[in-house]
Amino acid sequence: MFVSVVIPVFNEMRTLEQVIKRVQAVSVEKEIILVDDYSNDGSRELVQSLGEQPNVRAVLHEYNQGKGAALRSGFAAAAG
Repeated sequence: MFVSVVIPVFNEMRTLEQVIKRVQAVSVEKEIILVDDYSNDGSRELVQSLGEQPNVRAVLHEYNQGKGAALRSGFAAAAG
């Protein structure tokens, strides 16, 4: 089974790395899609950096669109 995990991100600098570690610890084949909704606390740069990992994809909004739009963007980018 292959699973796509979509994580909307807006100003989550303090918690994002811990969330990613927990998701990666689950033993199922997966991709993690991080959708940054134009964060301004450094999360955007962290999402870009994490997106360089093999099973992590970064989607970046050009302006703040809200959680629903972030989820839709992630679902559109999902392979699983």
